[in-house]
Amino acid sequence: MTQLIAIGFWADFTHSSWPDPKELVDQNIDARERQEVADYLARGIVHEVYRGWSYCRFCDEQNGSADLSDGTYLWPEGLAHYVREHDVWLPGQFTAHVATRLADVRAAGIDEKWWTSQFSPENREKRGNPATSHH
Repeated sequence: MTQLIAIGFWADFTHSSWPDPKELVDQNIDARERQEVADYLARGIVHEVYRGWSYCRFCDEQNGSADLSDGTYLWPEGLAHYVREHDVWLPGQFTAHVATRLADVRAAGIDEKWWTSQFSPENREKRGNPATSHH
């Protein structure tokens, strides 16, 4: 079974060894890099949803009620807010992971064959015409 790596969870009464987000503030990060990391965090896949809000440790704003993932890391929904609004910066291992994932996607070629094949005469016949189908 895959183990997701937790990141962006803050110290509380049950996890005293986790960091306080105020310890991770770094205002010297390039604005474009900060925006890319925040956007990446905001677009994670929902892993679990909870019945209550998390509140920002800086501004007390409602800050999500879910955990998100990219298949490698797991983070609270509001982590993008901390990065974007409060200059929290995350460990280099994670930001390098984000940069690599984004670079891989941007460098990937585009294969249109599968999509085009879905509309070949043979596949259209198998599917039927959605405009005239009455299921």
